[in-house]
Amino acid sequence: MILGLTDIINFIAMFQLLIFIFFLFRKKSNRQSNRILAFFLFVQLLIIYDYESFSLKNYLIRLSPHFFFIGTSFILLAAPVFYLYVKSLAFTDFRLQKKNTLHAVPFISATLLFSFYFHFHSSAVKQSIILNGGFLSREFWIVYNCIVLSQILIYFVVDLNILKDYRKEIRQQYSSVNNINLSWLSFILYAFIISWISSVIVFLSQNYFWNILDQLVFLNFFAFFLFFNYIFFKGLTHPEIFSGIEEKPKYVSSKLTQSDAEHYLTRLSAYMDKEKPYLNPTITLKELSSELAIPARYLSQIINEHVQLNFYDYISKYRIEEAKEILSDNSNNKTVLEILYEVGFNSKSSFNTAFKKYTGTTPSRFKKEVIRN
Repeated sequence: MILGLTDIINFIAMFQLLIFIFFLFRKKSNRQSNRILAFFLFVQLLIIYDYESFSLKNYLIRLSPHFFFIGTSFILLAAPVFYLYVKSLAFTDFRLQKKNTLHAVPFISATLLFSFYFHFHSSAVKQSIILNGGFLSREFWIVYNCIVLSQILIYFVVDLNILKDYRKEIRQQYSSVNNINLSWLSFILYAFIISWISSVIVFLSQNYFWNILDQLVFLNFFAFFLFFNYIFFKGLTHPEIFSGIEEKPKYVSSKLTQSDAEHYLTRLSAYMDKEKPYLNPTITLKELSSELAIPARYLSQIINEHVQLNFYDYISKYRIEEAKEILSDNSNNKTVLEILYEVGFNSKSSFNTAFKKYTGTTPSRFKKEVIRN
């Protein structure tokens, strides 16, 4: 048995996948996300195995013909399971439900098809099918691959919308988005997209670039190899990346009355003016609600509906007003950098963006105008 470079990379990847799947199932925290990720990696393992079974066909056929076409239908589970993983990371209230099984309909259909044409047959028939080049036409495999690649593309669009919503909704609960780690969700999604693009290139090259097809196949599997290894590294060093946000529609079942809302708003405004909690650069909606003894959901509701701002912008507005007071003090020699940290911002870019949003000018120009007057 002679192994090529692609085979070696794939065997290393399968070994790593088995180890990491084991570790994910042992993780007690964030159990749902870890198990979904483990299943996603198991699907990838079967897909790689399926390729290797045919790459080493002459060797495996002697052992047993039952080793073939095991992972062929599982490729239709990759995108749906990855989608469920993305949702489990982004939304704290996400739970697997019976309706999620609908995502498995294409996989189940393909499994039944391959079972009828291959798995239900005897060893002798299976061996004959494999040695004679398969049991379905070339046109079928072209259509099948198109369906697979199209399905993954559709799920990618949905995943990107989840990421977009995550970026938007995180501002409802945090006063500073710089420390909210979006890099994991962003990277794992974009890395999967890049790996998928490499698969598309291989698929399209089968009829036009036979002379470099082996190199393209290697690059395809190597892209996934790098993708898996980054997951392993981040998963082991930072197992809990997200705190998550709630996916449920806002305030649909809220029991907050108008009088209570006005009372809470008065308390909130007085507390903001007196205690200045916005000076804390990491203040969150939950922390502020705890300090005020107001339920976080009600606090979010009055800020959104009565102040017409999300939590991030609400806190930023107070910080900008504080910065304006400091900048307006001619006896104050603090730099813009010192001021932005003092009022609760943790980066110059976010401070400048917010300052220009609420004043129409930059902090430096605002300071010069104050001195000039």
